[in-house]
Amino acid sequence: MEIKSIQTKKIYKNIVEQIIMLIREGSIKSGDRLPSERVLAEMFNVSRASLREALSVMEIVGIIDIRPGEGSFVSDLNVLPFISLILPLLLKEGGVEDDLLEFRRLLEFGGIKLAIINSKNHQDLLNEMEDILNKMEENIDDVEMGAKLDIRFHKILYEMSDNAVLLKVQEYVGFILEKTVSFNRNLILQDPRRAEGLLKWHRAVYDAVKRGDIEGAQVALEKHFEYTNVSKNEN
Repeated sequence: MEIKSIQTKKIYKNIVEQIIMLIREGSIKSGDRLPSERVLAEMFNVSRASLREALSVMEIVGIIDIRPGEGSFVSDLNVLPFISLILPLLLKEGGVEDDLLEFRRLLEFGGIKLAIINSKNHQDLLNEMEDILNKMEENIDDVEMGAKLDIRFHKILYEMSDNAVLLKVQEYVGFILEKTVSFNRNLILQDPRRAEGLLKWHRAVYDAVKRGDIEGAQVALEKHFEYTNVSKNEN
């Protein structure tokens, strides 16, 4: 693959842009292992520190998957069309985590309305949500399990919406957020009292969905987000 030496100030940005171009051209394909950090640094003519910054950015947005002890691999997740739109924002100073979180909130407010409208067609998913809540309670002290169950709970809401576009956008946004803000979820779940509070609002969302109460579900969802933000800011 042909790589140009980097000579500009924003070194990591140029590295990211070149890697994306190589993927688009087909020079690098999903599943391919990138050369080692030392080799890549030499190819780009940059320091290892600059290269690691670029690799970190690419992992956050889902372009590569860094596997400890194995190396960096081009992600199998097809996020390039979405990344093409959002990458300029992600590369700017400060990032856009808060904007993405607000976007997720808006998506979920619309998604939960559709989920309730279509809930009669998804008794299996409603049953799974109830099962998730029971497992959350059983594993209240297991931070890793709690985070996985939390993620699945919210994904079910999108699946119940029967809206393929909404589900796909949620996957893209969710993937990036889990890379950038997942530690916030973990911080909340590390405190049993806060984990119980989070479980409470998940149950409130589920109960409203089950009884077909759109307004009640949206109110519970709003309380869920408020609780999450307060818990996050207290840490």
